[in-house]
Amino acid sequence: MTNLNLRLSNINIMGKRTFNEIEKIDNIGSLYPTTQNYVFTHAESLSAKEFIPINCDVVEFVKQIERDKNIWIVGGNTILAPLLDNHMVDNMIIQIAPVLLGMGIPIFSQKEGLKRFYLKEVKKYGQFAELIYSKI
Repeated sequence: MTNLNLRLSNINIMGKRTFNEIEKIDNIGSLYPTTQNYVFTHAESLSAKEFIPINCDVVEFVKQIERDKNIWIVGGNTILAPLLDNHMVDNMIIQIAPVLLGMGIPIFSQKEGLKRFYLKEVKKYGQFAELIYSKI
């Protein structure tokens, strides 16, 4: 995530598979120091105190968040798909890195949700590419 995106994000939401990948990072607490970080999981606790375990429906959880807050969905389809299905995504910033993560975590399972967005901007940060989509 770029520094601009970190400044714009108030809340990070991810699934347990994504958390399992990033918890391997040294000093994980410094990864997202300015945001509230939630992990959707059945676990009652996590290995990093900066991440809060959540066990509820993602749509209902997001509905409870103040509308002026910016949420970054970190990771894949399990969290993103229900939000797309319920028209709860205004913008998507998809970052592509030249890294292979085994089987990977799918971003999208449904193609219909993507039809509601248009490619607004493409940015390059070194070896990273960032695609910015906005709601039509």
